[in-house]
Amino acid sequence: MKYGKWLIGSCLALASWAAPAQSIMEVYDKPCSVGVRVGFNSTFPVIHSFMLDDQPIDHFRLHYKVGYMASVSFSVNMNQFFIQPAVNWERCSTEIQFAWPQTDEIYPSGNTIQYDHKLDAEYNSVAVPVLVGYHLVKEGPYGLNIKLGPKGIYHYKKQQTGSGPQAVITHQDDNINYAIDFVMAVGVTIGRLFLDFSYEFELHKTQSTYAYQCLTQDRAGTLSIQQRRNALSFSLGMIF
Repeated sequence: MKYGKWLIGSCLALASWAAPAQSIMEVYDKPCSVGVRVGFNSTFPVIHSFMLDDQPIDHFRLHYKVGYMASVSFSVNMNQFFIQPAVNWERCSTEIQFAWPQTDEIYPSGNTIQYDHKLDAEYNSVAVPVLVGYHLVKEGPYGLNIKLGPKGIYHYKKQQTGSGPQAVITHQDDNINYAIDFVMAVGVTIGRLFLDFSYEFELHKTQSTYAYQCLTQDRAGTLSIQQRRNALSFSLGMIF
């Protein structure tokens, strides 16, 4: 919540810096420019494999949570085209609820599936996207552009936990601490203000491994999940 208040305050600060109205509507068309933006994101896991030892977990639900981001970008403008590298700070969260696999004797067919176990993950990351853009509309202070390109991400801080009534679940490790994404974005500019909407696809799979100890029977083992994390983001910024 404190991050959300900080971002809302940052958005208001950006708007106040833009006053008066003449400054907002100023046509800002220079060979090079710097932009600062803040916004929100939501991560969409794509599950490729979810296993309890050698047994697949078929019943799970994805819960999407709101995350936060801040960015500083540098644009090199070439008529209708531009190149825009940036440095982002991002915080994103995911939650996966699942039903613990059972035998038919313990969990008869026809019973209501209980999604009473979950895996929570929170990532703090530094990302470096390098996007190539094209201005579809560039009339006076108004503009519309599209941009795309690669994005490298390093997760410098991760918090991953598991919980449920049938087992103690403890995160062990991930196979990698970085990600390579492909980003597609649409930007709207009004003078010095701009709005960005982007969607990014993770280009590879990440595997997370958890150890579990059953509480209802003498059993321990490994829970593993292989996934890609796509993300949608919205941000508000200003050009300097």
